[in-house]
Amino acid sequence: MTQAEFLGARLDKNIMNMVEETAREENIDKTKALKELIFLGRREYLIKKYLNLYREGRCSIDKSAEKVGITVNEMMKEVSNAGIKSEETIEEYKEGLRLLR
Repeated sequence: MTQAEFLGARLDKNIMNMVEETAREENIDKTKALKELIFLGRREYLIKKYLNLYREGRCSIDKSAEKVGITVNEMMKEVSNAGIKSEETIEEYKEGLRLLR
């Protein structure tokens, strides 16, 4: 079991409504709902952050996937969904595959 820490925070009424609505929809308690929303929000934040870094050429697909905590294939789908075109040539891609083997 992971060690938990207490964090007291004042939440805006709109955020509390989201937490309560999620708890009702998922039939879970508000604490679990809040944790899930934080987890999903963090994941989306990281995807957005690493898509921008990839777009700027400051981070590779594999490093982006690692930092977000998803597979390279999932990150490639995120890149595609964001409409980002790769600057990598087919030769560079093949060389990368060769090095992976």
